[in-house]
Amino acid sequence: MTVVQASTAVLRRGAPRRPLAGRRAVLDRSLTSAVLFGATAVLLAVGVLPVVDGELVLAGLTTAFVGTLLSRLAGPPAITGDVAVVVPVMQLGAVALLAAGTASPGALFLAAAPVMTLVAGPGRRGVLLAVLGTAGLLLPGVLASGTGPALLLAPLAVGLGGLGVNETTRRIAGQSARIERLEVERDQLLAQVQTRADELDQATRMLAARAQTMTSVIDAVTEQSIIGTDVDGIIRVWNPGAEKMLGLPRPDVVRKRSILEFHLPEELEDGGLAALVQAAQENGSDVRDWTYVDADGQQRTVSVAITPRTDDQGNHAGWNFVGTDMTEARATERMKDQFVSLISHELRTPLTSILGYLELVLEDDDQPLTDEQRSYLTTVERNADRLLRLVGDLLFTAQVDAGRFTLTPADVDLAGVVRAAEESVRVTAANAGVEVLVDLPDEGIVVPGDAVRLGQACDNLVSNAVKFTPAGGRVTLSLRSAWQLPDGEIVTESGPDATPVALLAISDTGIGIPQTEQGKMFTRFFRASTAQKNAVPGVGLGLAITKAITTAHGGTLDLVSAEGAGTTFTLTLPRA
Repeated sequence: MTVVQASTAVLRRGAPRRPLAGRRAVLDRSLTSAVLFGATAVLLAVGVLPVVDGELVLAGLTTAFVGTLLSRLAGPPAITGDVAVVVPVMQLGAVALLAAGTASPGALFLAAAPVMTLVAGPGRRGVLLAVLGTAGLLLPGVLASGTGPALLLAPLAVGLGGLGVNETTRRIAGQSARIERLEVERDQLLAQVQTRADELDQATRMLAARAQTMTSVIDAVTEQSIIGTDVDGIIRVWNPGAEKMLGLPRPDVVRKRSILEFHLPEELEDGGLAALVQAAQENGSDVRDWTYVDADGQQRTVSVAITPRTDDQGNHAGWNFVGTDMTEARATERMKDQFVSLISHELRTPLTSILGYLELVLEDDDQPLTDEQRSYLTTVERNADRLLRLVGDLLFTAQVDAGRFTLTPADVDLAGVVRAAEESVRVTAANAGVEVLVDLPDEGIVVPGDAVRLGQACDNLVSNAVKFTPAGGRVTLSLRSAWQLPDGEIVTESGPDATPVALLAISDTGIGIPQTEQGKMFTRFFRASTAQKNAVPGVGLGLAITKAITTAHGGTLDLVSAEGAGTTFTLTLPRA
């Protein structure tokens, strides 16, 4: 039984609600008087009690009957009001009439019930009326017998005893009221406890369902390892993906082994668990490659996402390690990079030689070429130049991946870079029927950077815009100054926390890029489906190179595009 259920059971075992002494007690005492008067009437009828004056006896019984009837008809709310006094006073009057009508001192004992009713009532008024009533009953006897002092002791005793009874009744009534309040509060508390118990039961079922769902989800993951540890690194969660990746069943690991046993010690630099989770502890999460060692001693390159674990109260309880086996992927990437680098170097030397000899042949005045020969060799030269640029792009991407990408910093006027890009693409745009517009400020905009690399980035964006714009379209090159807020928002006016930036935008009215593919546009060798459908030549390196150059200059490259409506690339660079 839960604590809540036990508390509810205790409350339910509370004493049943008792009738209180206030209103019902008066009613009960009036009923007692009615029974006594009824018994007196019977005794009178059978002759046990003498009848001296029949009219007085009839008046006494009638008065007692009316008083009893009044107490019944008045109802409980009135019992504690004036009726609580009137009824016993009438009954005392009935006793006086019966005593006079029977001339029997025994009739005076009928006064006990109404006297008790009066003294037990609220306030001191009933005691006074009881004393006066008792004195009134005894007065005829005192006057007739002359034993006044002795008989007058009875009203005094009624007064003193009545005060005691009245005080006791008052205390009992107060206690009864308090008991009634406590019972009401108990009922309210019981209802609240029951409500909270229902809410707790529902919350418990929901938590159990969520825990079951989470366990099912974790167990359903078989291609990724999900490992949960406590704050000391002892494993508490070990899913089927971890079993598959590291070759150990759950019972052999959970609560028995540490996450550190599956890492290369040299990667942790003797820092243990602290070195493993430091970045996640500082940033809230961390994703990087680590080397896992499985049960057979085989090493695997695993991309591990590390996040902190919390308990039900939100306190730090350990760490989650979600790993994806990247061994084959990383090996493929290394082979690809090596292949690119090798091929680039192997192609660059013969291409340079081919271009050199072509230049000698085309410019040899001693052995002039025919127009047809010159046309052929010019085509060869153009394609060799294109191959050389492609080789240069491949070498550049290899340098970026290897971390050997360097810049030659200087102050660069972006307006000059834009004009040079427009001039280099002018002939190609004219042949394609594409209009090129340039919108530059009157004064130059200077940024710190490498002029050659910035020119390469701008050339890539402008040549792409022309290449992907059908005849009759338009390409616009615009340059302006702006400010960037700490949250990345671009504004036109300077502010206290704003950083001056230059915005270089290249917009076209071309074929556009599908929304679902825009996130992949800066990936090497990726080409949009629109480019493939329209048979636009290219290998998918230009945007990756431009992105790398922009990032190296501390800037950003943003893309806005709609399929069939054109594309805008915005290069944001910090100004000098």
